[in-house]
Amino acid sequence: MFIASSNSKLKPWRMGSISMVDQPIDPALEKMKKDPEPPKGKGKKKLIIILGIFVFILAGGASVIFFAPELLPLKLNLFGGKKHKEAKEPTTTKQGYIYSMDPFIVNLADTESPRYLKIKIEIESQEPKADERFAKRLPKLRDAILTILSSKTHKDIYDTDGKKRLKEEIALRANQLQGGFKVKTIYFTEFVVQ
Repeated sequence: MFIASSNSKLKPWRMGSISMVDQPIDPALEKMKKDPEPPKGKGKKKLIIILGIFVFILAGGASVIFFAPELLPLKLNLFGGKKHKEAKEPTTTKQGYIYSMDPFIVNLADTESPRYLKIKIEIESQEPKADERFAKRLPKLRDAILTILSSKTHKDIYDTDGKKRLKEEIALRANQLQGGFKVKTIYFTEFVVQ
């Protein structure tokens, strides 16, 4: 048997006891039972963590693309595919013949205190084999190198730039004296200033 109540819902009637069904139903409690909301702080924390991981992965990928594109496959390399390909192919340069010269010992042009330079020079030519023209013009070349070296002061040759300029000057003078013989590089295998 059912009794109609003010809620206009039929409720079961029991004698002697009040059941939960007899109590009035709160609509807010009923809504919470149907779709419970997660606590507000936990949802935001999860979203922040997920976004942080996404940004970290995105930044890592972008840094590889911009700073180390050679690590990417050629199809994914968006910037400079030709450079990537050129870097893998070794460049071959022909080794020229290297002529050894006897060491030079010269006084430098320093006026405040006497200094001398002991230097051993190796000359690399553009030809891969020895040329007899070099041996014929060797006395002229030694004289020209002695003249260049004795005109320098300690300040002219003490640093790396000074040594580089000295190599260029010797190579230029050697190319002028040797005619068809071309000097490719000058090497200093011994360089002592005292």
